[in-house]
Amino acid sequence: MSESGIEQSEEITSTPFDPPQPTTLKQARKLGFLPVLLILALLVAASIAWFLFTAKAVEFSITPVPEKLKITDGFHYQIGKRYLMLPGKFTLQAQLKGYQLLQETIVVTTHNDQLLRFNLVKKPGRLNISTRPDVETRVFIDQVFSGTTPLREEQIEAGLHDISLISERYLRYETAIDIAGKELLQEIQATLEPAWITLRVSSEPAGATITIDGQMAGTTPAHIEILEGKRELSVEKPGYKKWQRRLQVQHDVPQTLDKILLTEADGKITVNTIPADASIRIDKNYQGQSPISVELSPGNNYTVVANKAGYKAVQKQVWVEPEQDIELSLTLVPITGKIKIVALPIDSELWIDGALMGSANQEVRLSATRHELEVRKPGFATYRKSITPQPKLDQQLMVTLKTQAEAKIDAIPQVVNSSVGDQLNLVLPGDLTLGAQRRDRGRRSNEILRQVTLTRAYYLGSKEVTNRQYKQFSPGHDPGFFGRSLLGEDDRPVVNIAWAEAVRYCNWLSQKDGRPVAYTMESEAWRLISPGTTGYRLPTEAEWAYASRFAQDQTPGRFPWGDSLPPPENFGNFADESATGMVPYIIKGYNDSFRGPAPSGTFPANNLGLYDLAGNVSEWVNDRYSVELSKDLELDRRGPESGEYFVIRGSNFSQGRFSELRWTYRDYGADARQDVGFRIARDVAE
Repeated sequence: MSESGIEQSEEITSTPFDPPQPTTLKQARKLGFLPVLLILALLVAASIAWFLFTAKAVEFSITPVPEKLKITDGFHYQIGKRYLMLPGKFTLQAQLKGYQLLQETIVVTTHNDQLLRFNLVKKPGRLNISTRPDVETRVFIDQVFSGTTPLREEQIEAGLHDISLISERYLRYETAIDIAGKELLQEIQATLEPAWITLRVSSEPAGATITIDGQMAGTTPAHIEILEGKRELSVEKPGYKKWQRRLQVQHDVPQTLDKILLTEADGKITVNTIPADASIRIDKNYQGQSPISVELSPGNNYTVVANKAGYKAVQKQVWVEPEQDIELSLTLVPITGKIKIVALPIDSELWIDGALMGSANQEVRLSATRHELEVRKPGFATYRKSITPQPKLDQQLMVTLKTQAEAKIDAIPQVVNSSVGDQLNLVLPGDLTLGAQRRDRGRRSNEILRQVTLTRAYYLGSKEVTNRQYKQFSPGHDPGFFGRSLLGEDDRPVVNIAWAEAVRYCNWLSQKDGRPVAYTMESEAWRLISPGTTGYRLPTEAEWAYASRFAQDQTPGRFPWGDSLPPPENFGNFADESATGMVPYIIKGYNDSFRGPAPSGTFPANNLGLYDLAGNVSEWVNDRYSVELSKDLELDRRGPESGEYFVIRGSNFSQGRFSELRWTYRDYGADARQDVGFRIARDVAE
């Protein structure tokens, strides 16, 4: 367009094309590497930025400071004391001379600042141990055997250690050492102290062998070393007695020993006899039974005498030299006696010392010693007797064999004892009448007539149970006082106990003596076990009455002493004149000197050896109280099965009325009373 604003036309012309030359193309390509470098730089910068952003600062605290520290298994960068490390696992190695190589796997977490602590461990130290004097000594390090001295370069962990040195002839050496470790060499030189003393041993005569604890140590005279402790020192020489002494040796306590005067050795005599087991005396001194060996002082003549029952004595003179062994054999001549035996049944057999001799009806001549004689016949109990024939006296023996049933009764012990001191006497069975006729003077309505047969033997306590015995079962029992009379003295019969307490005592005593109990609890009531056991129990009323009244007299009197008052002097403990003012009724003209209970067994026993069935204290019996009538014969009566009260039998120290003193008087109750005790009974074992 022209300045005048009028557009003018231009002519367009074509230009020829020239392709680019190679030099120009290379120049263009060189310019393309710059972006590549720029990209690479950006990548490196980004990687560094990423590392710096994600790496965590880790510091290592290692005690002591190592000479070399190396981290492997991952990229890390150290900045001063810290390392930049990506989270993950690495291996840490640290080295310092004298310490063990530390190689640990560490884990770098995502926390920003991390401090990892480690301790280098010292290498073991080396230890030399020697002794003065240089003797073989066992070495114990921390009580563990480590060898014998000299101990060279023993490797020991660093730290404090106990050292013990033990030698047979020296005192134990103890010390402690602090091992520095780090392969450093340390030494202990121990000076050992002798554990013996030197003792001079001399004898007269000389040349005797010295032994210590059985080990030969020299001949006299000699200086010998003796280790401390208890030692047996002996000195021996042929032809002389052994000298022996026990020494208590301490290494720091000197000892002296006087010259030992040896005495000539004894001779020995051995005595054998036919038969053996003869009593041997030498110069009237009893030595024992043959065969026997006896040591005797030499240079003497001795008288040897052999005696045996049933044989003539034998005597011999013997001369004894030092260390001489003498064998002496003596034959004893038997002394015999004659025994004539007459036996029934007539066809019985005779056995003597276990050998069958033929018919029991014969005369035998036996040595005057003890023999075991038996007379036997099938179906009869064997008769046994120990018998000693008399040389100048003919003996006769009459034997009547018993049936097995008769022998069984004879074999029952007459007396048995409990572990607390009770004596129980055997009572054989029989018939009795309980109660009294209606017209009998003083009869009470509860004295029902009953015919009873006891079919089994039984044992009954010879005395009433005492406080001493009962307190073993019930230590706290205190029966109190009766007026001014103390009821709790050990030897008095126990009182103030209920019937059930007496039963519990019986069961306790049964268990104590290893017996089955006699009572069991059923429906809250004590009952005798059926069939009966051999445990202790209360006697039944029938047993008590039979033992007190009928076992010795089938037609007994009204009272224990007869039919009229007063009792004979010193018969028993009743309400006598000394009890005036203490009880309602007394027996006039009678004085037994006891106001309260007397010691059990003070007054005479009956024919069965039973005390105080009348007087002293009344007694609980097993039966429950009943007044039921019975017309039938009752076998082994044990009373009714039920009832709240129990029978009490026998008069006591507080009773003086006519009715109460009779045999047939019956009382009853259940609770404790000051005038009621008990005695125990027991069945006979089958």
